[in-house]
Amino acid sequence: MQFTLGITGDLLTNEGNPCFGLQPLEALYKEKKILVEWMDPSIQILSEKETTKYDAILLNSPRLTKESINPKNNKVKIVSRFGVGYDSVDLDVLKKNKIILTNTPNAVRRPVAVASLTMILSLSGKLMIKDNLVREGRWNERTNHMGVGLINKTLGIVGFGGIGREFVKISKGLFKNIICYDPFVGKEEMKNLQVDKVDFDEIANSSDFLVILCDLNEKTRGMIDSTFLNKMKSSSYLINLSRGPVVNENHLIASLKQNKISGAGLDVMTNEPIEENNELLNLKNTILTPHSLCWTDECFDSIATEAITSILNYFNNNKIINRVV
Repeated sequence: MQFTLGITGDLLTNEGNPCFGLQPLEALYKEKKILVEWMDPSIQILSEKETTKYDAILLNSPRLTKESINPKNNKVKIVSRFGVGYDSVDLDVLKKNKIILTNTPNAVRRPVAVASLTMILSLSGKLMIKDNLVREGRWNERTNHMGVGLINKTLGIVGFGGIGREFVKISKGLFKNIICYDPFVGKEEMKNLQVDKVDFDEIANSSDFLVILCDLNEKTRGMIDSTFLNKMKSSSYLINLSRGPVVNENHLIASLKQNKISGAGLDVMTNEPIEENNELLNLKNTILTPHSLCWTDECFDSIATEAITSILNYFNNNKIINRVV
């Protein structure tokens, strides 16, 4: 019996090629009973048209909501999320319909950790500002834009999961101290990586560079708000590589405009793509990237391989390692 896999079309380049290359797909093509199809790239929310057609879905940006699934004619058995986050997927509807959800936590650890460090180095070196000095013929203004050294600074991390730990490994030699807020990880576990566990107020008060790497859920949504931002140093920087709604964007904009913090590096926003009239676009003390700073050929090859492996494990009745529900 044919097993049909649908891959969301937003993973295709403008030329119609898989953005992660062809190699990860080879394992699928070896299975003669698996039919691989690409969905329409314009799909933003999955509908019954997709969930009644495919046995498995390799899902990137499109959302899966409760309206996506009709229990009477649903065909989907497994959804393999391309990436680590799954806030775009309605977990309740998957559970009710006994649909498996997987993600790719191992593939993104190093790339997101490197992207976090990229943001810090770009902000501390005032990279974007200095790039503009050259392009705008303002070379002699360089003395007005001195960078910020890291050797006596404190790195703060919100979220000590796989990405947070990887980030510590590649950056701990650059900072004087590393502190972390994560209510689900013990003090000794952090100590093993030379990280000091602190509470929510302390991470705000003491961080010179604060990197957000936690999951988005009802407890973390909007937790970086004006109350938190007002406790940060005026010389500090906020970096968000998790999900946009973890930060109250309006409160952050106000803090940046009033110079309550020195700057921000955001790879994620509340609304994606960012609105054309979003005030963040006019702020010179920000670096904004389109939720893709970690995207490299190596990263996407690893993510695709991990996501496809979960689908193949289901198809072959093998253990599914990265199961979320």
